[in-house]
Amino acid sequence: MTGGKVKGPALVSKKAFTFAHGVDPRTGSVTDLHSDLLGKNVRGAVLVYPYGKGSTTASAWFLETARLGNAPAAVVTSSVDPAAVIGSVVAKVLYGVEIPVILWPEAPSRVKSGDAVEVDAGTGTIRLR
Repeated sequence: MTGGKVKGPALVSKKAFTFAHGVDPRTGSVTDLHSDLLGKNVRGAVLVYPYGKGSTTASAWFLETARLGNAPAAVVTSSVDPAAVIGSVVAKVLYGVEIPVILWPEAPSRVKSGDAVEVDAGTGTIRLR
C-alpha cells in the first residue's frame, strides 16, 4: 500500500486500532482506554492490528505522531486502514519520514508482540525473525 523497508519489534493488537485520541503524538503511548495496547508505545514498533477505527482525523494524529518522531516503524493490518495510508503518504511528502503500510490478513493471529519483524512494502513481504 505504501513503500519502504524497515525492521522492528512487533506490537500486536487483536482489536481495532485508532490514532485519533488513541495515541499521544508527543510520546507515542497508546491512550485509547478500549485498546488492548493501553500504555504500550508505538514508537519504532511494527504495529499490527486487524483494522482501523475512528474518523478521518486519525490520519492527522498519525501524521503528528510521525512529525514528532514517535510513529511506528511500519503498520501491518488485516484490511485497508485509510487513516494509516494517508498519514504515511503525507508523512513522506511533508517530513521525509517513510512508514510502510502493508496488508497481511493473517498478521494479528501469526505475529506476537515482541517478535522481530522485517517489512518490505515494496515487494509486499513480511519476515518474522
